[in-house]
Amino acid sequence: FYDQVPDALRSLGLAFFLSIFGVGHFFSSFIISAIDGATKKSGASWFANNLNRAHLDYFYWLLAGLCAVELVAFVFVSRVYVYKKRVPHNGCDVM
Repeated sequence: FYDQVPDALRSLGLAFFLSIFGVGHFFSSFIISAIDGATKKSGASWFANNLNRAHLDYFYWLLAGLCAVELVAFVFVSRVYVYKKRVPHNGCDVM
């Protein structure tokens, strides 16, 4: 992605890229807390201490659904994206 970011924003682009990992961890914690809180109200939590009563399979199906939605969004955005043209430096194109 470093080649596609405008030259003046490369350090900011790298900072945004690295901050996505932190946001992902917060989002993951939020999803687990929200699901645990919502399923405790209706009875047994999906994350119960007793694995015979827990429903981790529902959680993994939810994660699979979220990944499918993410894949569809990625395919859509990747088909719409237009790459920045490469400019050779000093007459040669070095990768």
